Amino acid sequence: MKNLMRNRYLMLVLFALLGALFAPAVLAQVAITPQIYTIDLGKADQTYSFRLMNFSKASIPMTVSVINWTMNAKGDVEPAPLTEQSLAPWLQINPTTFTLPADGSQVVRFAIRPAVPLSPGEHRAMIYFSQQAEGQQPKGTFRVLFRLGAAVYARVPPYTMQGEILSARLDAHGVSFEVRNTGNATARMIGDYVVWKKGAVPAGSPWPAQLGQPTFKPPLGLAASGALPLDADLPGLTRSVRLEFEDKKGLAPGAYVLFLRGTFGTPSITRELGFTVAPAAH
Repeated sequence: MKNLMRNRYLMLVLFALLGALFAPAVLAQVAITPQIYTIDLGKADQTYSFRLMNFSKASIPMTVSVINWTMNAKGDVEPAPLTEQSLAPWLQINPTTFTLPADGSQVVRFAIRPAVPLSPGEHRAMIYFSQQAEGQQPKGTFRVLFRLGAAVYARVPPYTMQGEILSARLDAHGVSFEVRNTGNATARMIGDYVVWKKGAVPAGSPWPAQLGQPTFKPPLGLAASGALPLDADLPGLTRSVRLEFEDKKGLAPGAYVLFLRGTFGTPSITRELGFTVAPAAH
């Protein structure tokens, strides 16, 4: 009896491991565009659409659902209770069930038709496109199905996006920001950063002329550069946002200066922060 239970346990573990390997492979063959909609409800009523693309050789039965959502301090999406002001009940989606053809695509359209006036600010919904099970599942096995989420941010004027950087901790591999948003609509950092070796910062400007261009070649002394993270900061939320430098090896030990420029919603952001990478931190 013990051997039978042990064998069944090992079989379940094996199927779980196979499922963990199989799910990303299936998910990698399905894509959706766009992944985010930001809609101004002060403008004329419109219809919007998503396109799902299947790059596999098998058709996939799908269903569509929608939830109200929020975000925690770690940036994880969490379901939120529905209220009269929630966006989710007022989304009209068509179709809600379909078969995604092999090597093909499917358009899913939606419109926002609230039955009550929505208050000024932002109202969010998450539309999920979920794979449906086919046939009977063999006993003692796990079935792994994928789900894709697309966020809808609907805004009623007047709305403001007031992002603020509270702190920044720098290390050899990136920057950990603590941020908050005091507005009533989601704010994102949009801009660039550069990291120079201390003493190598150009006298005129720390920003190379071709920064961000495909042909850009880093000048001597420029240790890292790139775009600021686009992580969402929801209204009223204080959260952590991580900026990872592109070079996974990290910065060599030494003294550096970080420069930031861009916007965080409506406010502009500029920073100049000196820091040191110790030998043990590399």
